[in-house]
Amino acid sequence: MESGAQNGTETIFPYRCSCGHTAALSLDGHRARCPACAGSVPTSPEGVLQFFEGRTAQNEYFDKLYDEGKFHALDQHTASRTYESTAHVAQTYLQLCGCDLSLGLTDAAILDVACGTGWVTAGLLAHPGVRRCRFHAFDISAAGPAALVEFARAAAGSNRVETSVQDAAAMLFGDASFDFILGSSVLHHFTDVERFLADCRRLLKPSGVATFGEPFAVGYGIGVAAVALAQKQLRTRHAAVERLYEDIGVRVRGEADALARLVDKHLFLHSTFYEMARRVGFHQVEFVPLATREFYRNHFIGELLAEQGLRDERLAALANEIYRTFFDLFDAGSYGHSVAAFLQVVLHA
Repeated sequence: MESGAQNGTETIFPYRCSCGHTAALSLDGHRARCPACAGSVPTSPEGVLQFFEGRTAQNEYFDKLYDEGKFHALDQHTASRTYESTAHVAQTYLQLCGCDLSLGLTDAAILDVACGTGWVTAGLLAHPGVRRCRFHAFDISAAGPAALVEFARAAAGSNRVETSVQDAAAMLFGDASFDFILGSSVLHHFTDVERFLADCRRLLKPSGVATFGEPFAVGYGIGVAAVALAQKQLRTRHAAVERLYEDIGVRVRGEADALARLVDKHLFLHSTFYEMARRVGFHQVEFVPLATREFYRNHFIGELLAEQGLRDERLAALANEIYRTFFDLFDAGSYGHSVAAFLQVVLHA
């Protein structure tokens, strides 16, 4: 087993140095050094490569979550997640990329982008069919990759895992380094999504696949409209509903000054996302809803209100009734394009 950079004499993957050289970095237990110029970056005691040491609003926000033992912002209002409870979803990501895990996956290079606590990588390591694969998981927050290293030491088996702290807006990997790039709820945090997707296209090998789970504006907009209408009919007023309604408008309009202050910056439209992905070189773009129709008709409004910390049974019941009217109007075989609020985007190089 090899998990964490400190277990080898050089890094698993090549990186671009500021000197212009791209190569695996040599390791001495405390630093990772470029073989061309001897420039170096520190490694943490856990073996996490420290390419980024700045402080941003994003990593301060997520550091606080991880320090509180949460995997995700939604854990404040729902049951807390664990590596074990999220393994199935992580494995679904590879299946969406075209992998039949019942047949096994060997010798693949996999990038877990903005990994948080690394639950996607952890879930793949837990699958017995994933063998001799090379993983890299990075995040802008140091606490997340460090937590993954502790798990990976026991779970990696024949797989090799490397972790780092780096900025997704300036990924340092060499060209064509990965077969698969995976990310969960990450793109909507980035300021320049198109630039990031172009960098993913650079990092993928020929015929590589990337997949990202992301929120989409039409689905969320219908849900929030139903809640706002229900609130008006009941003549109640919840500040959280008004904030949510305003937040969606800001994220859809995409005004740069307003988005800069937000952790969750974007709600995507199918058409604009498709055009953006094709512009940067992905030849096929799929939108796949992972949640069922039953979830949306019966549970989505309840979860939407729970995310806002709202516990108003009358509001939830009426909002769900209104939402079902919208849902039944738009429901179709392509419901992922009409009402689903959260979609998995699958991008083929």
